[in-house]
Amino acid sequence: MNDGRPDRNLYAGERNPVQLEFAHHNRSKDMKDDYAAFTKVKTKKEMRALRTEFRVTLVFIVAVMALSGLAIAYFW
Repeated sequence: MNDGRPDRNLYAGERNPVQLEFAHHNRSKDMKDDYAAFTKVKTKKEMRALRTEFRVTLVFIVAVMALSGLAIAYFW
């Protein structure tokens, strides 16, 4: 991060106490930034990409379940 804040992996694990202090000091700002990014209004292009990704994932899950069902029925 170029704004002087430490990496977020400092929140977990054993680190230098000074780095941990800075990480905890900036935690609320990080959380506000994450919330703003999450609730940001998406453009049509972004929504189309998200919908496409969701549909592909859904088709993949259905295909895996169908193949698993067929395999179970075959070996039953």
